[in-house]
Amino acid sequence: MLLLKPIRLRTRQISQYASAASQELSAPKAVSTTPPKGLNFYISTLQTRASVDQLHKLHAEILKTHFSRNIFLLTRLAHAYLKFGCLNIGERFVVSIIKNPPLFLWNERIKCYARKGRYRESIDLYYEMVRSGYKPNAFTFTFVLPACAGLKSVKDCRRVHTDVLWFGCEYNEFVITALIDVYGKCGDLSSARQLFDEMPVKKTASCNALMAAFVLDEKFDDALSLFNEMKKLGIPSDTITMVRVLQSCASLGALQQGRWVHEQIIRTQMVVNVQLGSALINMYARCGSIEEAHHVFEEMPKKDLIAWTSIICGYGMHGLAHLSESLFLRMVSHGLRPDAITFVGVLSGFSHNGMVEKGWYYFKKMSDEFNVKPVLEHYSCMVDMLGRAGRLNEAENLLKHITVKPDSMIWGGLLTACKIHKNVEMAERVVSKILELDPTNAGWHVLMSNIYATCGKWDQVAKMWGKIKDLKLEKQPGWSSIEVTGQIHTFLVFDQSHLMSKEIYSYLKYVKERMKVEGYVPETSVVFEKVDEETKEEMVFCHSERLAIAFGILSTLDGDVLRVMKNLRVCVDCHNVIKFISGIECREIIVRDAKRFHCFKDGVCSCGDYW
Repeated sequence: MLLLKPIRLRTRQISQYASAASQELSAPKAVSTTPPKGLNFYISTLQTRASVDQLHKLHAEILKTHFSRNIFLLTRLAHAYLKFGCLNIGERFVVSIIKNPPLFLWNERIKCYARKGRYRESIDLYYEMVRSGYKPNAFTFTFVLPACAGLKSVKDCRRVHTDVLWFGCEYNEFVITALIDVYGKCGDLSSARQLFDEMPVKKTASCNALMAAFVLDEKFDDALSLFNEMKKLGIPSDTITMVRVLQSCASLGALQQGRWVHEQIIRTQMVVNVQLGSALINMYARCGSIEEAHHVFEEMPKKDLIAWTSIICGYGMHGLAHLSESLFLRMVSHGLRPDAITFVGVLSGFSHNGMVEKGWYYFKKMSDEFNVKPVLEHYSCMVDMLGRAGRLNEAENLLKHITVKPDSMIWGGLLTACKIHKNVEMAERVVSKILELDPTNAGWHVLMSNIYATCGKWDQVAKMWGKIKDLKLEKQPGWSSIEVTGQIHTFLVFDQSHLMSKEIYSYLKYVKERMKVEGYVPETSVVFEKVDEETKEEMVFCHSERLAIAFGILSTLDGDVLRVMKNLRVCVDCHNVIKFISGIECREIIVRDAKRFHCFKDGVCSCGDYW
């Protein structure tokens, strides 16, 4: 009969415990009245081990007994090691002793690989298990599917999905929820939606999985619609639900809906943990209410790095660099070390205020004092900061010597600066690099065309538009949105689809005359087409943010704050117009454009005309 040898693990602690056990066995023993420990004792004790250290000690004790050769006990011991994430030890058990591991041990190995980020090995182990004749169960699928999500592999997800059907797990809610989650993370939203719709009973977890897919695919309206559907069906919301809903409100600029969600959280006495608190801070900040964001932050009983970073980034995007820096210093004084994202918030604040020297100081402080290695986002802040300040050569030189590979967006920041400062020569160098990286984005061609137009090079403008036509590229349309009574209203340039279009255009004509009386002169240089001045005036007259603001004024009470979201950078003329309107109507108007927040009040803007 072949005797199985106990596994010899290369672990210092095990060796020490085993050595002590050996000495104890060889030493003279006193007669003991304690009954010997049986197999059931070790099995039950394995389940109560609270740490790897305790598990090592129990393992050493088992090595002293005849149970060190018991396959059943060793299988349970391997399972315990895998549950603690000790993948190497668990695998050595399987390879050296347990020749035909039971299904639960396969499952634990698949899960352990996935949790350690070794997604390919987790999936391949699953395939090996199936080839070996094992029938996967619901646990198997809920362990291997997250590995498919980690790899963002639709191919593996569909293959596993086929097995789900083949092995009869298609009605298991946990498996279907995992499939919805994976398809969503892999970008196959239609499959995720179909699985969700076919579920006979929908619960919180499955709703959260689909909502996460909507948020990832930037279908924020769909995420809010799903939330409303959950309420109608009586499906309870949890913290994860609320975080996703708040992310959607933040992206849409839906402050009123975000406030309502906050009220729901308070009314249901949901615990505001750091994740939910940070989501609330982010929502209020991105919806233009930095005061409410700060209030949530101060009310949080426990603040982690994410919460501090959220409020720091909030002040940074609002251009309140001094407050962002103050919070940063306060955070450090509390013993928290900033991470890469924290520094993005601080640097963006300095960029919005033209504080170049401060920016350089913190950029160097980041690596010298806090050992945070600069990444693309930090360099992007610095290029943007230098470019807007007119220090174009410094910005270009920085891009030539950065330690990471620049992408089209960071070069695009420099190209925008070239437009502001009318540097055509540098723009031509920069756009050539951009088009190597991102040749099918019409935005870069349009931006270069606009740079040529600012300098009157209309032949070059025609060439750029010719390229756009030849490549069949589509220009991203500019839009602006405003929330009124909980509904988002979106406008395009020259938009006449809104039910109140007639009133909107009448108001704009009225306010235009009022502005001219007060000294308004149209800035027609923002029109990059070779047309007469009168036509240029008409073209800027109907920009989307003006339509949104006009609708807001007509649809709200006197004194109400207007909050407008715009997907592109606000032009100089619209910036001037909104300053005039804020003074004429005695309104505070907050505009979030592609770069930053502008707070217009009493005829002036918080950016100080620097953006």
